[in-house]
Amino acid sequence: MKHVPNKLSSLLLTCMILTFSILSPLQAPSVTTEAATANYYIPTSYRSLTFYAVPQDLPATFATIPIYRQGSKRGPKASAIKSLKSTNPAVARPYIDKNGNLRIYFFKTTGKATVSFKIGKQTLKSNITVKNYTNPFRTFKIGKLNFTSRFHFTTECNYFHTSSLKNQKVTIKAAKGWKIVSIDIKYGASSYVVNTCSKTSFTNKKMSFNGTADHIIFRMYHPKNNAYLNVVWNGKKE
Repeated sequence: MKHVPNKLSSLLLTCMILTFSILSPLQAPSVTTEAATANYYIPTSYRSLTFYAVPQDLPATFATIPIYRQGSKRGPKASAIKSLKSTNPAVARPYIDKNGNLRIYFFKTTGKATVSFKIGKQTLKSNITVKNYTNPFRTFKIGKLNFTSRFHFTTECNYFHTSSLKNQKVTIKAAKGWKIVSIDIKYGASSYVVNTCSKTSFTNKKMSFNGTADHIIFRMYHPKNNAYLNVVWNGKKE
């Protein structure tokens, strides 16, 4: 049997490849964005929210609404979110930061608004209600010092003092309809933290506030309105 010369063999192989390519052309894979193929959602508890209009001493505040991909806690890229709008920007104004987080800014105007946006062919919505701010405390006392009225118009109270507040009885009671759901207290070199609770009052008979960065931070929750509020007392010894 005669051997086919190498050059002729290479030529035949090249012809076979060209013929196969003509008869069975390769199709380029279709290119689709992740946002167009993946399903995203807003968690159920964030689809209808109630906030309180900011107190007099604040121009605005915001809350973050999570957006997740189905089956994970991964959110979309900021560039994937389109047609972001609010039916009432004076009540709730939406904003997407560079990391793709949805922020809802609210001000002193009360009312209702629906925030909506698109990811691919999906349209996601969140209904926002803003109500007038009210004091979430019936009592807020540290020893003989009564700070209750300070929270009528603000969510943050700064107390500057020159003498130590030693072994003070702290008494805090929630106003009607409110609950204390987390507690963060720093007093001197000590701290008291409860990440999750459901209380209508808090009492501690011996807390000494003698530091420059003492604080009491309560996260309040109104079950009827499904609304949260962070309230801060700062004690600063000078």
